[in-house]
Amino acid sequence: MSQHTDHCRSAGEQFLNFTIRFFNLAKASYQQHNQIKANTVAFHAMMRLNQPYLTAPTMSELAKELDIPKQQLTKLVNDLESKGLVERQHDSVNRRQVHLYITPSGSAIMHQLRAAMLDCTVTGLSSFSEEELKDLTCCLERLSRLLEKFHPEPPDEAVCREFPKL
Repeated sequence: MSQHTDHCRSAGEQFLNFTIRFFNLAKASYQQHNQIKANTVAFHAMMRLNQPYLTAPTMSELAKELDIPKQQLTKLVNDLESKGLVERQHDSVNRRQVHLYITPSGSAIMHQLRAAMLDCTVTGLSSFSEEELKDLTCCLERLSRLLEKFHPEPPDEAVCREFPKL
């Protein structure tokens, strides 16, 4: 193996270990008795719909973004719509296209959930020293920039898609 491949494997191991620990931490820390639970497909759908600077996605576009089948998204949207959190609107030009929008109620819930997540995070960080907070901030800013280059789907998608069934 080349040195570059060795470095990729080492970085990959560290990234995977960090990701698993982070998701476990998020799952344990950010659970609320709310209509939307953090780190669920519904949460990710609502986060996407709650970004006013992005255009409203169609059902197909959102299913692709979330990497879920359209049937699963339809069930999810039906549930969110029945709770008054999202609404569907047919495209005025092509009525077959259905765009999704977050309702004011849905946006308020996402704002509350985000605020609660931030409060929880700030509480967790309160034991850090000023130096540790500066170091963490620098690391996260750098990681955010590096993640823009991260594309886990190689030309042969089968490498990433074929996982053993548990």
